Amino acid sequence: MVNLDQYNQCQNYLTMTDKFITADAAAAELGISRATLYAYVSRGLVQTSGTGDDPRRRLYSVHDIEALKKRKSVGRKPKEAAAQALDWGLPVLTSSITRITDGHLAYRGQDAAELAETATLEDVARLLWQCGEFDPFEDAKAQPNAWEPELLALTQSLPLTERCQTLLPFLDSGRVTAWKRDNRRLWPRASALLRGVAAASVNTQASIEPLHLFLAEHWGVDDKEADLIRRALVLLADHELNASAFAVRVVASTGASLGACLNAGLSALSGPMHGGMTSLVELLFDELERVGNAEQVVEERLRRGDSIPAFHHPLYPNGDPRAAALLPHLPADPSRDDLLRVMLETAGQLPTCDVALVALRRSLRLPRGSALALFAIARTTGWIAHALEQRQDEKLIRPRARYVGPEIS
Repeated sequence: MVNLDQYNQCQNYLTMTDKFITADAAAAELGISRATLYAYVSRGLVQTSGTGDDPRRRLYSVHDIEALKKRKSVGRKPKEAAAQALDWGLPVLTSSITRITDGHLAYRGQDAAELAETATLEDVARLLWQCGEFDPFEDAKAQPNAWEPELLALTQSLPLTERCQTLLPFLDSGRVTAWKRDNRRLWPRASALLRGVAAASVNTQASIEPLHLFLAEHWGVDDKEADLIRRALVLLADHELNASAFAVRVVASTGASLGACLNAGLSALSGPMHGGMTSLVELLFDELERVGNAEQVVEERLRRGDSIPAFHHPLYPNGDPRAAALLPHLPADPSRDDLLRVMLETAGQLPTCDVALVALRRSLRLPRGSALALFAIARTTGWIAHALEQRQDEKLIRPRARYVGPEIS
């Protein structure tokens, strides 16, 4: 197993190497008083760090100061604010599903890393969908109909997301509820769709088993390894308003069915800047395995002008909490640990969840593509939550474009 202290030390090292400035300098940068600066700290907007010689003296994160300056700037320029909102910018809609703040990820107010210790994906689904005491997975409509063997044979060679998109329309269970607005009527249908995505991801018939056990049985892994799958599914269940969740919400705002919303999410997930990033990480690990030296791999990639995929997440300057909650529990892998060390020492960057998923896939010797399968299955839970929440709003998402083309002649 990976040493937990070793990973935590990496996170602490990254925090210490961040640039920090004094209170006077921070206040001057923002054009505010020290009292206002302290208020920002209390609200979690600015991270602080003690100094070695005097723990009472605090320093203030330059990264957070710059982020606040940017927010204040765009606040005075509404057109720029609107444009930047689509690029890791200001919030564009309200949601009570997932919160990302101060390096933590929480589902409905519950820390995702803590949930990953014991919860199943079904537990998280009930939480995100706000099912209360009702268990939609126990409903008769939560069992998808079986696919014809010929259909499974036809879709076997398709890429994972396309296979899911092909098979999902054949899930007839609960189709009469597809257009209902009452979430209670949609929960069993949603459960069937989640099970359907899991089955389609591995090209087999759906099951009523807990999803991590269903996958573990299909992949032939033991109970200990099944628990790692469970942990990964919980950690990847949702991630606020990312590209796929936004696509789902746009489609949901039109009144489309849950199946159509999932189709949009799967399309977005397939891209190399989203779930498809796992394929790029696989290539990185292939190269590491072939060369056998992490420093050489990183140096040669940088010399060629190639990127090192899936290190550093804009929302988590001090490390992706999903990777931190998964990587330390995987079987030991010296070459992987060397890569993490080299990336930290040379670039000050920690791995994202994509690295953790691929590391899990390789540690358990799952079929290639299983990292994306885990991503798709887990994230279906969040997509459904976003679709249900957006449908209740009953407003069409219709942003405007700022035209920059030629004038009318």
